[in-house]
Amino acid sequence: MRERGRPEQRQAFLAGAVEHVLRHGASGLSLRPLAAALGTSDRMLLYYFGSRELLLGTVLDRVGDGLVAALSEAVPAGRSHPEVLLRAVWSVARETDVEPVLRLYLEIMGQAAAQVAPFAAVAARVAHRWLDWAQDRVDVPVAERQDAAAGLLATIDGLLILNFAVGSGVADRAVLRLLDQR
Repeated sequence: MRERGRPEQRQAFLAGAVEHVLRHGASGLSLRPLAAALGTSDRMLLYYFGSRELLLGTVLDRVGDGLVAALSEAVPAGRSHPEVLLRAVWSVARETDVEPVLRLYLEIMGQAAAQVAPFAAVAARVAHRWLDWAQDRVDVPVAERQDAAAGLLATIDGLLILNFAVGSGVADRAVLRLLDQR
């Protein structure tokens, strides 16, 4: 879809929408309350983004871009052993400024598991993006990269669930245990 309106206004609305979604979540995102929080109307948001679903997808892409940038800074250049990647990703995941992003990620995945539209499509796109990111960085034979990336993502997802549901101490000890296993 071609972007409409003034680019600087669209970016301002997008930045505000990202902040709003990180604070309030995506499940109950409604255009009218979002527009009120941004000092505009729901019609203006529709003008700039086309639909609630397209706005949500754009917000999640922006959030994902920020997390990918943070992870890319933490991960050594080139390919790394899966343990090195797990350690680096978990280090980023434990940073307090990343917590709202990771909570949003789990919210989206949970909504997708419940087959709530439009989260299933968004979650699939997000998961493929993370799988591609991990495949590009994991140092295993080419034929094993896809499976290694999936294993890394599944491990991180499980650790995130433990972290938020049971507590960071349990998740941190699980990471240490995983890294001690050879």
